[in-house]
Amino acid sequence: MTTPSAPSPNGLDLRVIFETPLRQFVPWLAMVLLVTFAGYPGVVCVTPMAWLIALRVGNLCVWRSKSTLASRRLTEAALARGLLGFLQGLLFAGIITLLEPINADERSRTIILTLILIVSGIFAGAGLSFVTAYLNERRRNRVVEVG
Repeated sequence: MTTPSAPSPNGLDLRVIFETPLRQFVPWLAMVLLVTFAGYPGVVCVTPMAWLIALRVGNLCVWRSKSTLASRRLTEAALARGLLGFLQGLLFAGIITLLEPINADERSRTIILTLILIVSGIFAGAGLSFVTAYLNERRRNRVVEVG
């Protein structure tokens, strides 16, 4: 039986994939809810700015992962940020309903915009996280080579 901090049999550290994005999402969720309930639900429209959290997720995944291969750590970083992008998109979808009442003719546009935001958040964030993780892996390899 594997321990919770050990990588799963396929080599991916699932703890890092799920824990890291959740720890980064909770402060974003708290800020959005606080500002929304203070009367400014439009704050959720800065969700693309929150995609920059992907940079931090990439860093954290590389340094906290128990996986032995660099390629797995990069995959974990991309998957973790993809999950975070999905969560941020769901938050956007939930808060957008609190904005002004949506007219019937604009409802389909709102749904399309929300879906675009969710999908682009997953892929843009995963890409940013992957690049950051890759740069950290290069730095990590240089430290190992020199040290």
